[in-house]
Amino acid sequence: MDLGISGLASGFDWRSLVDQLTTVERSPQTLLQRQQASLNSVNSAYGTVKGYLTTLQTRVDKLNDATLFASRTVSSSDATVATAAADAGASLAKYTIAIGQLATTSTQQGGTNVGSALNSTSNVSALVLSNAAFATPVTAGTFTVNGKQITVATTDTLQGVFDSISTATAGVVTGSYDPVADKISLVSAGTVTLGSAVDTSNFLSVAKLNNNGTGTVTSSQALGTVKTTTALASANFSTTVSDGGSGSGSFKINGVAISFSATGDSAATVLARINNSAAGVTATYDSVNDRFLLTNKSTGDLGIALEDVTGNFLAASQITTGTLSRGKNL
Repeated sequence: MDLGISGLASGFDWRSLVDQLTTVERSPQTLLQRQQASLNSVNSAYGTVKGYLTTLQTRVDKLNDATLFASRTVSSSDATVATAAADAGASLAKYTIAIGQLATTSTQQGGTNVGSALNSTSNVSALVLSNAAFATPVTAGTFTVNGKQITVATTDTLQGVFDSISTATAGVVTGSYDPVADKISLVSAGTVTLGSAVDTSNFLSVAKLNNNGTGTVTSSQALGTVKTTTALASANFSTTVSDGGSGSGSFKINGVAISFSATGDSAATVLARINNSAAGVTATYDSVNDRFLLTNKSTGDLGIALEDVTGNFLAASQITTGTLSRGKNL
């Protein structure tokens, strides 16, 4: 602790004098520190200049390399279709490559209408919409026939929908179902006009009913499809799927065995099993055309070997009775 009292008796501020003398004594040191800081700044600037010069020298050395101007690079406008490489000294040019065809994959297209009809008879009073094997589930809401709104719920029966159409149009439009053609028809003495911008149910599109300017509108395609998430034995196949009765059905694709259970597996499960196997194909179900497809994962004109071993999955799904759309080699 500093207890000194400067100039208490004499009035002379000797402490301030000492501080000033000390500052004078330190002047050379302060000057040297300033000079050192200046030299450090100059040194940093020289380092920066040296870096620039080194970069310049590197680039000059590359320019002096005799192979530089002989080197070539190639770019493709679509690297997914074609890539290229160029040797040193190749002529500078732009080339256009005409590709006659790309390699494609072979597809085994199963028979269409593999699913059974919506109903076995024309009596659809017990066919509940939510249980019907439409390609797309019916949504609840409203749809329009001849300017009249019809309200539909998924718990309604198909006959209930026909009755609602008749009631809303005062009997002008009637509906029916043909189990042989597996189609719905709406009939009127005059023109049947379907749909409006405010419809909230997809019933008309699910039933494949489209305006044609006449008094009879019929589904454009058969309506029944396979229920891909239901057990195979009850999935609405036109030919009942069997696993031989043991629950251990099996078939082969390109020699790879795929197992299935008619009561324990759905079509979606079997398709996933095929896709995850070493069979080299992708299996899908086309609900619009009601058919199964197998597509080779490799491109080229390759076939697909099919064999039911135990049970009849391939036959019931009509894959074996379909046609092979051959792939193309590059």
